[in-house]
Amino acid sequence: MLVTIVTSCQKKEDYFKDGGISKANYDGSIYDYLKSHPYWFDTVTYIIDQAGMREMFEEDTITFFSPTDDAVEVAMEALNDYRYTHVEDSVHIEDIDPHIWRYFLSMHVLKGKFLAKDFARVDPDNIYAYPGIDYFTSEGFIVNIGLVYGDYKGVKDVAARIIRLTDITADPEHFRNCPSVTVMTSDIQPQNGVLHVLNNSYALGFQVDRFVNMAEQYLLLNGYNEK
Repeated sequence: MLVTIVTSCQKKEDYFKDGGISKANYDGSIYDYLKSHPYWFDTVTYIIDQAGMREMFEEDTITFFSPTDDAVEVAMEALNDYRYTHVEDSVHIEDIDPHIWRYFLSMHVLKGKFLAKDFARVDPDNIYAYPGIDYFTSEGFIVNIGLVYGDYKGVKDVAARIIRLTDITADPEHFRNCPSVTVMTSDIQPQNGVLHVLNNSYALGFQVDRFVNMAEQYLLLNGYNEK
């Protein structure tokens, strides 16, 4: 299956492929890469700017598990659905406090460079044998990261190996109950680190209620409903 990034109304580039990429190296920063693919990352780069994190994505050596714009859209829709049920006005991306964007973006950033091959195996059905590894993200959020070994035609562990991130803070005692997301494109290598792109089905923050609750609290504290 081929997933394409649209860079203009007429031009398409096949950067994304299921299980791999056509061009691993990119002559620019992680921020530059995201900015150059607005079809997928226009909103993501906007909230990076809002969060005051542009310098990190341009200069620091990091690994970024990037959500696509869809993840932000899902989170904003959930927030406005909540506000609608509480007879509150809808809000826009620019109304969200920069601290919120920084908190949720930081969930996806590791300091240093990590390619897919650098992660240990994880198997949710046999977590004691293959537990992956728990990592602290750039601002202290804990996420389990590992490689899931796929099966092919009944033969175990011979198909593609896919990076999986799991929010183990949701239920530390029961790994399978924790929300997770897989990477749809891995090992894009800009000059200042590594970029892995998360599956489109992902909602920002692993648990969309987490975003809704935090964003709503900041809106109320800042007197948004009194405007």
